[in-house]
Amino acid sequence: MELREYWRVFKRRAWIPILLVIVTAATAGILTYLAKPEYTATAQVSAKSQGPNTNGQTASFPEVASGNNVAQAVVQKLNLSQTPDELSNRVKVSSGKSDVYSITITDPSADQAVRIANAVAAAAALQYQRINSGLDANGATSVFDDQVQSAIKGYRQQFLDAQTALLTFRRAHPGAAQSKDLSIAAQDALLQSDADVAGDAYRSFMAATTADIERQIGQANLYQAVVSEQAIARPDTTSRFFKIGYAAALALILGIGLIFVLEYLDNAVRLPEAAEELVGAAVVGIIPRANVHTLRPAKGGSA
Repeated sequence: MELREYWRVFKRRAWIPILLVIVTAATAGILTYLAKPEYTATAQVSAKSQGPNTNGQTASFPEVASGNNVAQAVVQKLNLSQTPDELSNRVKVSSGKSDVYSITITDPSADQAVRIANAVAAAAALQYQRINSGLDANGATSVFDDQVQSAIKGYRQQFLDAQTALLTFRRAHPGAAQSKDLSIAAQDALLQSDADVAGDAYRSFMAATTADIERQIGQANLYQAVVSEQAIARPDTTSRFFKIGYAAALALILGIGLIFVLEYLDNAVRLPEAAEELVGAAVVGIIPRANVHTLRPAKGGSA
């Protein structure tokens, strides 16, 4: 079939897809209108990024906001019945202005949509700053992990033991440093040296730890994130229009397909060329279909 024939077939039965689209769109519109509405809540977060983190990498805000760590924190905070993975799939993060991100949640309950959107925004802002600045889950710098805390206790205990031994010896031997007994004076000098070494080690370690803290605090200042706008629930009308449009488009496709199925099953002869091919003879004349317009001249006699 040529393109002209396809158009002729479609034109003859165009009422099928048109009627199908109208009925389907009307039905989908009624069902969508009667269905329980959904609400969309959007919170905005301003997230600043000025360079790589302490590991030489940067975690983008959309990655953090849609991650399982944020979802886990929100599920626990709001006591949600869904899993962190399910919540992560519901979180939609989009960027607008520079360093401004929108976090959108859709839910049948307007209050629940607002609560989840605000909770995700707050948790994402905090997690974004923690990850990129080296903060742990409790908000403390990563240098205060178990190993560092244990090392601090060890240095402190060594210093206390050395000082305790020195003071105990001097109480037992008053004026030991100036004693004429060389063994007592030597023992006092040794204990004093041990105390000095332990003190220097403790002070050096704490100085290095403090420097690390200051460096991470400076890094944290490069990654600041704050919730700039709280969420407000609005009816989600876009999904309704999308459903109606999707149903109408599907009806149109099915209607067009139905046209060509009916044409394939139709054995009627409608074109002179088809009649000539069928009977093997030329067409002499064509009798038009009788209707009001073609019979009107006959009503008044001969024209």
